[in-house]
Amino acid sequence: MLWYATAMMLMEDLVPNTDPCTKPSAFSWSRCILFTFVFLTFIPGGMILFFFLSDRPYGVQVASMVSYTAAVILYTFSKNRGMQRYLFHCPFVRPQLPVLARRHAYFLVALFALQTAVLQLRSHLSPFWLTAGSGSKRSAPPFVMLLGVLCIVLCLSQILSNRSLLDRAHEAPEVA
Repeated sequence: MLWYATAMMLMEDLVPNTDPCTKPSAFSWSRCILFTFVFLTFIPGGMILFFFLSDRPYGVQVASMVSYTAAVILYTFSKNRGMQRYLFHCPFVRPQLPVLARRHAYFLVALFALQTAVLQLRSHLSPFWLTAGSGSKRSAPPFVMLLGVLCIVLCLSQILSNRSLLDRAHEAPEVA
């Protein structure tokens, strides 16, 4: 097996790398602006939306969907904690964008259904679930924490499955 690994390393040196996702990153204004916008939508924009929409019908779900979408874009395509970045113009990524969009629509439906079901349960819960703990002034009610954990788990499962799809697209042989 050692001979195979050595041969593959030598072949990688001989074949030019045509994958822009694995090339050393060069600064791009368009990428910087896009990810700045996505990040601002994710954190401050999401908090503003939750503040203004939380009292409206389906406001929590709409605000969650906006923040969720921004988080999925940010963590699927950016380079985080040593993971590979994926560029929108990459020839391996571009064919996967419709699949990722369709998959994201399914996850948004699941997010909306999950939050709607959990929020409808709120009126049937004991006061323990709806009041913040007395140990800290900043603690959230267990109900809010549980809802947040469920949404984060859904988001992480989509991000990991998206990255797995993009990894497989990069590993598949090119079709001419």
